[in-house]
Amino acid sequence: MNTDPLTRHAHQVGFAHVASDMVFDAEQERPRLVAALEPLCPDIRAIMSGLRRVVPVAPNAAEGVTGQFYRLPGHFRSLCCVVPDTHRPEQLWEGDVIAFKGTEPLMPDFDDYLRWMMTAPFRGSDLPLGLHFPLMVNVPPGAVPLDECFREQRMAAAVHERHLAVYGELAHAPVPLFVHRCAADVTTGYVDALKRHLTPQAFERVESRALAGCGVSIWYYPTAPIRVDDLRLLAVTNPHLRVAADEGEETITRWCRLFARFLQLGFMPYAPWNRGRGSCVDAGNACIDGGFTDLLMLVPFESIPDDRWFRLSLLASAQMLSNTVSMFTVSLSARPAERPDASLDPLSQAFLRPRLLDAIHAETPADLAPDTRVVSCFSLDSLEDLVAAAHVAHHPNTPYRANRPAA
Repeated sequence: MNTDPLTRHAHQVGFAHVASDMVFDAEQERPRLVAALEPLCPDIRAIMSGLRRVVPVAPNAAEGVTGQFYRLPGHFRSLCCVVPDTHRPEQLWEGDVIAFKGTEPLMPDFDDYLRWMMTAPFRGSDLPLGLHFPLMVNVPPGAVPLDECFREQRMAAAVHERHLAVYGELAHAPVPLFVHRCAADVTTGYVDALKRHLTPQAFERVESRALAGCGVSIWYYPTAPIRVDDLRLLAVTNPHLRVAADEGEETITRWCRLFARFLQLGFMPYAPWNRGRGSCVDAGNACIDGGFTDLLMLVPFESIPDDRWFRLSLLASAQMLSNTVSMFTVSLSARPAERPDASLDPLSQAFLRPRLLDAIHAETPADLAPDTRVVSCFSLDSLEDLVAAAHVAHHPNTPYRANRPAA
């Protein structure tokens, strides 16, 4: 029997598998990332060797623990496997993981799962889970389109490679390992299921993306990817996941550090044109260990049109992280509130802003100066600074005038 831990864990719980069709392999295409992973996960190359042969498939998409595999509440497209052997329940949350995103259409119960999505509530949305994604985000529910797999791994790999170059280590974020392309019959079955269960308008929105193919992206993360939204649900029932205030302070410090590092590397956490699509710093992606997941919506600085949009994006990013801090604060008391009291948001902003400014200065390499556009958003020391900010935001409403050739 293959002795790599992931294959052994899957075999022990009787998981099925499908033959791998890897269209992205980090060991071949991003070797620096895998080399940097080895000190963190000595078994990583053996694990990757096993995954090149087969992808494990759980028998169903239900939440809960099966051996060393688990699906957290609200992780509708993600299944985790703890790499080191665990002996006590709390060790599940401590060990580093291999995460599989998009295996659901491979599972025998997928049709029932999609039917459930058509009535299951989704966070604060007025729509059920199965309709929210196609109608509000143009994403097919219950699966990961192959194009999304490619875009997410490219963005994550670019972030990690820049982070390695500047800080000498991987970012505290998922590391892409593989993208598996699902077989044509899986895609056909998935599209047929969408057509049966979605409303015609929802199906039309996502039909072309679904027909282009489904994928499975495979990632490494240094511990359980428990997000703030997950903690609100888990802390009530699982005492091992309670977070003390001093531990929470360290979590927020790490969020500020990573936020500042992303800015230093030239990535904006959020831009207003991605509204409704989430961000790595929102409560659905910020993890209680201080990391961020889902880097897909990061915005490279060079794609931001001008200084006005830069400022709007940065302030919106900080506001989103502040909202996450509010939700995290509520979760520390193990109260599963849907949203914090209205007064907590402005308090969280006041709490967070000096910490972000300190992190921006601390994470700027010694031979560089902080980006003045970044600092100016968090350090307005005088009315003159505020007037200058208003000037940057001013765009006169003037008509377009064509260049006319000289007579």
